[in-house]
Amino acid sequence: MYFHSRTFNDTVRWGRKFGESLQGGEVVLLVGPLGSGKTAFTKGIALGLGIEELVTSPSFSIMNVYEGKIKLYHFDFYRLDDPVEMEDLLRDYIYSRDMVSVIEWGERLKDRLCDFIMIRFEIQNDSRSIMIQRNGS
Repeated sequence: MYFHSRTFNDTVRWGRKFGESLQGGEVVLLVGPLGSGKTAFTKGIALGLGIEELVTSPSFSIMNVYEGKIKLYHFDFYRLDDPVEMEDLLRDYIYSRDMVSVIEWGERLKDRLCDFIMIRFEIQNDSRSIMIQRNGS
């Protein structure tokens, strides 16, 4: 799936539609440069999961947890370089049917995970292109 977003609100709206389609157990890797819309998209995912709490980037805390109809674990691995350390942090939080794990800067994990959804963000002048690709079963 591929689409364009012209505004922050567009990105949140696309994230919400995507979030509404999640069933639990999904691992979502968000890939793109700083300012490309990863956290805005995650805000939308949270809305789609029935989460009303303010969603913020966990750049310094590394993980934020939000309660909704399905629990959302939101990771930001911007400051981490070691994929093994990332895996250790995720061990208890991925593939559980009662949660969704969203990982910003998760591209270094793509060769270490067997089943995930990768969402790529690209900045194009005054808009963003967003591509969703499922990998695994």
